[in-house]
Amino acid sequence: MSKSRIFGLILILLGGFIILNNAGVVDIGIGEIISTYWPLILIVAGIYNLLTNPAGRLGGFIVLLIGLFFQLNNLDYIAAAEYISFWPVIFILIGVSLLFDKSNGKEIDREKLNVFNIFSGGDYRIISNNFKGGSSISIFGGADIDLTGADISIDEARLDVFTLFGGADIYVPEDWQVVVKGLPIFGGWDNLTRHNQDIDNSKILSVSCLTIFGGVDIKNKK
Repeated sequence: MSKSRIFGLILILLGGFIILNNAGVVDIGIGEIISTYWPLILIVAGIYNLLTNPAGRLGGFIVLLIGLFFQLNNLDYIAAAEYISFWPVIFILIGVSLLFDKSNGKEIDREKLNVFNIFSGGDYRIISNNFKGGSSISIFGGADIDLTGADISIDEARLDVFTLFGGADIYVPEDWQVVVKGLPIFGGWDNLTRHNQDIDNSKILSVSCLTIFGGVDIKNKK
């Protein structure tokens, strides 16, 4: 059974338990359990991304830290209001974003793409003849990545995409083969590329996604 079907089955069972609990058919205290342990979803997602997306570990690390913070707060190991406030976190994340590619709207002739968008969006046009992949992180923001001017000279290029309350649109040449995998949590992805007989199987773009309340679309330009 695929990971998405397993996750879907878990959600169905969880929803069924909640309905039975609300109707008074069973008393399993599911509301208290969810309110206390919901950050475990973020913790598991962060660990999953760290283990499966070597090029996109920053996204998994951020999600893991957020999950740990809220879980410790819910278990009363820390008092969030006493140790952290919202605005310093924003400053730190914006500072981190400045360390990544900021070639918004410009052509990028590099083998690796590493972009970080928070509370903003970015447009990136890649023209490298030896594109090898990279990572894209969007938190409350989005990224438009245009790869139609790029070429793959190796067997496979790997692009790791992380979205948290954000999204990403990725445009690829029509002769590329696109393989998408990953973990959706209240989000998802769509491979909308056109399949034709002219696809060069030696040009493979492997897209690994972690989407949390977000989405990723991979498509060809019209």
